[in-house]
Amino acid sequence: DFSLENENIRFGLLSIKGISDKSIEKLSHFKNQYSTKFQVFEAAKEAGLGIGVLCALIQAGAFEGFVQSRSKVVYEAQLWNLLTMREKRHANKYGEKYEFDLVKLVKDLLKLSDEKNKPVIKKSRFETLKKKSAPYLRIYTLNKRSENFANWFYEKNLLGYTYGKTLKDIFSTKRGGLMPVNEVEELPVRSRVLMVARIEDDPQQGKSREKGNKYMRMMVGDETSSIKTMIFNKKLEECIRINNGTPEKKQIVVIKGTKFEDVVFADLISVQDNKVYTKLSEIKNIEA
Repeated sequence: DFSLENENIRFGLLSIKGISDKSIEKLSHFKNQYSTKFQVFEAAKEAGLGIGVLCALIQAGAFEGFVQSRSKVVYEAQLWNLLTMREKRHANKYGEKYEFDLVKLVKDLLKLSDEKNKPVIKKSRFETLKKKSAPYLRIYTLNKRSENFANWFYEKNLLGYTYGKTLKDIFSTKRGGLMPVNEVEELPVRSRVLMVARIEDDPQQGKSREKGNKYMRMMVGDETSSIKTMIFNKKLEECIRINNGTPEKKQIVVIKGTKFEDVVFADLISVQDNKVYTKLSEIKNIEA
């Protein structure tokens, strides 16, 4: 459940996408305090939490106390899931030396020794581990290109809203002068607009009844509000050309145009290439 806590709201975990009643029941058996990340991974397994539920909790921000980014901790959780009990035992043994960075530790497994002064793993096992973890490493490598956007994406898709960085914060590093949507709404008629937003519905194309002008209409929004956007004729053709197709629902776009009443007439709609990957199937056709 949601609850008030001083001036804050504690978010109910059941409202995180991917968390079910059964997950909550298992979470009730999750031990409360752990000093290391590795112990948290192991406790999740002991509580019966699947890797999907654990990753959803990490991405939503429930493990924000760790030094590493959410994308990195997700990769580490997946990597931990591939280790044998013996390998996990040695990971715990050497964890402090590597500041509990599992990626660095696994890379050095061939150099580490067990109680009998023998290598923790053989080279053949290391290669197997490397092969099995490669797809997860690929997802992490792609997502870490923009950690702020990855966190925004996780929050939007798992919680339904975002509480960290805003789209304006994230994209202002690439383009200055961006406005949040609620500021655009307050502008006088015929004001020039430059904003970044997420397409909230499937863009609709058609022709106006009076003059037969071709148009595309869509609702776009950010953390502050939503507004209708339209683009016409040659500007629409240019939009489709530069974006290699019609913009789609959930894509992030930068829009340049003019505000009229409750609509923005766009001169330019540019789809941003930022993308976050969460499934192995999504990276099959991505170039290395």
